[in-house]
Amino acid sequence: MTLRNRIALTFTLANFAVLVLVLVLLFVLTRQYTHKEFFTRLEDRAHIAAQALLEKDELAHQLIEEINRRHSRTLPQEKEYFFLLDSLQKIVDNTPEYISMDLLKQIDREGQVEFMSGKLSGVGIRYTDNQGVYAAIVVAQDLYGQRKLQNLLRLMLVFLVLSLAGVFFLGWWYAFHILQPIGRMIREMKKINSTSLNLRLPEENSQKDELGQLSETFNRMLDRIEAAIETQNLFIGNASHQLKNPLTAIIGQVETAMLDKGLPSEYKDSLLAIGEEADRLNVLVRQLISLSYPDNGEGKEREWRFDELIFNLVEEFKEAYPSHPIAIDFEDMPSDEEGLVYHGAYQLIRIALSNLLENAIKFSQNGPIKIKARFMEEKLEVSVSDKGIGIAKEDQSSIFEPFYRGENARAYPGYGVGLPLVEKIAKMHNGRVRLTSKLGEGAVFTLELPF
Repeated sequence: MTLRNRIALTFTLANFAVLVLVLVLLFVLTRQYTHKEFFTRLEDRAHIAAQALLEKDELAHQLIEEINRRHSRTLPQEKEYFFLLDSLQKIVDNTPEYISMDLLKQIDREGQVEFMSGKLSGVGIRYTDNQGVYAAIVVAQDLYGQRKLQNLLRLMLVFLVLSLAGVFFLGWWYAFHILQPIGRMIREMKKINSTSLNLRLPEENSQKDELGQLSETFNRMLDRIEAAIETQNLFIGNASHQLKNPLTAIIGQVETAMLDKGLPSEYKDSLLAIGEEADRLNVLVRQLISLSYPDNGEGKEREWRFDELIFNLVEEFKEAYPSHPIAIDFEDMPSDEEGLVYHGAYQLIRIALSNLLENAIKFSQNGPIKIKARFMEEKLEVSVSDKGIGIAKEDQSSIFEPFYRGENARAYPGYGVGLPLVEKIAKMHNGRVRLTSKLGEGAVFTLELPF
């Protein structure tokens, strides 16, 4: 998940939690107010019912008519019950179960009691009349209040869903605008490599926030890296010149001396040994230069067909090593030729694959070698496999270190700089090198490169 989506999701969840809390609190308060309001109406109904039944012989005619008129406005499923508390001994048989002796005693003791029974709400009052003390109980169902709460709940759910979508979009938009400068910085950073260290991130004088400080810090780091690489290149250039010239002179003098037919055989053997060691030293110098700065003169990026590179490279190795069979296996070939086009440093990729093929030939003991290419939408994989001596498990974590060689590889010529160079070239192309191997069963090196 991208940072933008994580920020949007976190923002949405935080706002959603606050919104749910507010809506739950609003619903609880509304329900409490609705119940309180209905209990107040039931209390009024209980007083009206008691007056209409118990005091009609004591009130004026007009007042009785007004009470009867108000009493006729019944509530949904309204029922009224009256009990004489002075002589109460038991509940009559047709009394509903929610009216108990304890309820009547509570009414007599407290004067007013509110209770619930399923969907019914009830209020009981202690009403004193000249005929005695009565308990007037009115029960009814608050259909209007229940519908109002149900409508409110549905409205809240709809509002919650719409708010969730709106808050996520707002969070995504907010994260997009917050991270937009970082996105521009990343795109500019991707343009910078060892061949374009002169590029810098844009710095705005008015921008003094963390992003501005990050751009400034990154540019100062690039200044130091560029200075260090320039110093390194200068040293490598001078060192390679100072090393190559004496080696070339030695090799030339050896070749000239070997042309003397009258030279004693023991001298020829010594000169031959000197020449071989000089050649080995010359190869080592070239590899060290490539390892120190692999894209020196060869790192220019362009578009080229990867399959053509593989075919050309295999043909050259077949000519150089005719006794080593090399097979090519293309998997998931794209139907469009554009899928075979790769943008990168042709010479560097060629060096990396050449090193892998040379190692496979060196350690395969004339066994079969296969180079396999897989072309996918976002990346390609080129693996070189052999059936040679393999690499011990304890050596596999160190083989990409310069000059490291496994125990079973020391009997073969080499300096331990080929694989580190392959890994360095892969990293320069934002790729990597994977190894799969068992001792005595061969090895598979896979070069993974993103398109």
